[in-house]
Amino acid sequence: MPNELITTFEKLWVALRAAWCDNHDLNGALAFSHDRAAMDFFHRIVQVNVDDAQVDRLIDNALRLFQEKQYDCMFTLSPLDRPADLSERLEKRGFTEGMLASAMVYDPPSAPLPVQTAAEIDVSPDSEYDLWAAVMCRGFGHDQTMGEVGRDVLVVPEVRRYLARVDGAPAGTTLVYSQFGMGYVDHVATLPEHRRKGIASAMVARAVADSQAMGNRWTTLETTTDSNAERIYQRQGFRIAYHRRRYIMPHG
Repeated sequence: MPNELITTFEKLWVALRAAWCDNHDLNGALAFSHDRAAMDFFHRIVQVNVDDAQVDRLIDNALRLFQEKQYDCMFTLSPLDRPADLSERLEKRGFTEGMLASAMVYDPPSAPLPVQTAAEIDVSPDSEYDLWAAVMCRGFGHDQTMGEVGRDVLVVPEVRRYLARVDGAPAGTTLVYSQFGMGYVDHVATLPEHRRKGIASAMVARAVADSQAMGNRWTTLETTTDSNAERIYQRQGFRIAYHRRRYIMPHG
């Protein structure tokens, strides 16, 4: 397993989420929260690195933090987290395993599938961020608060946003976030009335091409393991680099 790829992916993923959220040092892990957005996206514990004797203390601190905020307590674990048996330790404390996520990296296929769509994919300027955010939130079914709190994070030089249009009407969004020699494709959303038209595939293909043109060593993304989205990304040339596991203790 290429440790450099994993290290860079985790560093990038944490940097992006840390810019969105309030950050809490748990003395051996980093916790994210956001008082304006009650979504799993904003509430995680990551980068766990403690001695065996400190695991229960860390879990207690994490539970206390999220109980006070009245959110589920969720750990997102990567192969870099320590101790190695942390998953088992969380389960013994009553956490249950949640969604398994695939960290995927683009590995150019020898004969890439052609992407056919009637959509036009353009870089979305800062001046239309509100439109881009509204389409993204509607595509995912998110509250519009997510777009509002994301303005300072997504309107920055490291982020290139894309808006797909069909006959001039907004149809979907994506973005590529570039840091540390890696491009990260995120927020791939298509409006319900425009799904199954190849729009998401076209947006991802454009983001990948631009990421490579920027000189990124890798282009990556994260999606749910064994999902339709994962299979679509695999057909586009992405492969699973490693898995990230979530462990959840519901609030209350």
